[in-house]
Amino acid sequence: MQHTNGRHHLRVVIDAKGCDIPADERARMERTLDPLGEELRDFRSAELTLGVICHKQSQTYNVEARLRLPGRSLVTADRDAYLDSAYQRCVRKLSQLVKAYKEHPNREAEEAAERRASLDDNVVAPEDPDAGPLREHVQAGKYMAFRNDLVLYEDWLRTRVGRWVQRYPQAEAQVGDGLKIGDLVEEVYLNAFEHFTERPNGVSLTAWLEQLIDPSLKAMLRHPDEERENASFARTLRETPLKNR
Repeated sequence: MQHTNGRHHLRVVIDAKGCDIPADERARMERTLDPLGEELRDFRSAELTLGVICHKQSQTYNVEARLRLPGRSLVTADRDAYLDSAYQRCVRKLSQLVKAYKEHPNREAEEAAERRASLDDNVVAPEDPDAGPLREHVQAGKYMAFRNDLVLYEDWLRTRVGRWVQRYPQAEAQVGDGLKIGDLVEEVYLNAFEHFTERPNGVSLTAWLEQLIDPSLKAMLRHPDEERENASFARTLRETPLKNR
């Protein structure tokens, strides 16, 4: 689940494995992050990934926190028989790391990150196209026509996908060695085609496409060979000149 606090711009992703966290518990966990968010108010961006793993054999919870700041990532974890205890300690330790980093920042790394972010900001998402033709392509089962109508989104989506992959060390380590950003971009488009009729009313196309990045990436990590083969095949068809088809 993803959440962004509008007051201090802390973006939070909670990923649970081996257990389900009730909605009210997740909301309480997010409220607990308010003091941490206040510590991060002066940062241009802050993205926190919380991994909750339930070890059924030992009946313990492991909470891992990875906070990505401009130019630096802070990582900590804790383990306990009670989820709340492990979570609270993990957040407190992360807060201490943030305070220490603010006292001794890496200015060079921050400036480099700011320059990269400025470049990303220049890649503006295009205006939403008329949904009518896209829906017609979906109903007719014409993926290539659907995909070609969204070609103006290519640079924007590639940038968003690249930044999203950085949230997952497992995925980031595979980029260039099995995991291709182009294939992941194509996977997002494939999922958009399959689920286009489920797109919620009032949600812009850019926001909806961005919501599809995380499930597309996780699908590739779970079934790398099958998903990459499908995405690569679709990308090959799109890049093949019409006269050769």
